[in-house]
Amino acid sequence: MRSTLSPAVAERGPLAAAAEAFRLGAAQTLSGWPVLIGRCLFYVLLMVVLSGLWDKVAAERVAGLAQHARVETFVLYVGATEWITLSIPALHLKFEDDIRGGALDVHLLRPKPYLLQAVAQCCGWAFVRMLALGATALAMLNLSGRAWPSLQALAFIGVLGVFGALVGVLLYALAGLGAFWARRVLPFQLIVQKLMFILGGLFAPITLYPPILRRIGAASPFAAHLYWAGVQAIRPSLRLFLTGLAWQALWVVLLSLACAGLWAAGVRKVLRAGAA
Repeated sequence: MRSTLSPAVAERGPLAAAAEAFRLGAAQTLSGWPVLIGRCLFYVLLMVVLSGLWDKVAAERVAGLAQHARVETFVLYVGATEWITLSIPALHLKFEDDIRGGALDVHLLRPKPYLLQAVAQCCGWAFVRMLALGATALAMLNLSGRAWPSLQALAFIGVLGVFGALVGVLLYALAGLGAFWARRVLPFQLIVQKLMFILGGLFAPITLYPPILRRIGAASPFAAHLYWAGVQAIRPSLRLFLTGLAWQALWVVLLSLACAGLWAAGVRKVLRAGAA
């Protein structure tokens, strides 16, 4: 998908251009509503399978799990982490197409920063997906007859989920910027994805891990992406909320700087190759 901004928006500066790119991304996702519905149905199918798994674990009363939390709430945890994961668009593929497909030259001639607009547009895609998948999750929870989290927990999950999605977008942006040096970004994307599974605690909270791995995971950007939002479904806490928010803020800054650094290095590589 290509973003087009009006001259009036382009004259107002990069933030206005980013806001317009966000709006455009949201509109594009809404216009593709059949795909959005399909994603929601996939979420339903995924949660039916995973909730069956954790319900079985809870029924068997597996030794060692009860000390961490009520196992029944692990279903809500996975619902929150999958909500975030399925909301993240494939920004790495957009970068691969533009960088390896030769479309980058056109973007470099434009006055507004390509990287900022691409990330903002991706955030627009993710925002609409989060709304649709969130509504699906709440409908499933209502039909399941499970106990609802408190309003405080839902609010904490919502806020941390939005910032966690932003962390996820930046992680995939890093993977996509690898296209400056590799023909395909799939290896980078797979590394990021598997670390999300393990250190992010996609299917199980990292509190179940051995102490060393738990500490590494909690301080990683992958926990900022998934775990800190999901844990509010198990153990809602203002302290954990503020801790998670602090980690997310830190990693948004660090990942943004890393993306900007990789982008600058990649553009220099392209310009040197063009000059040669």
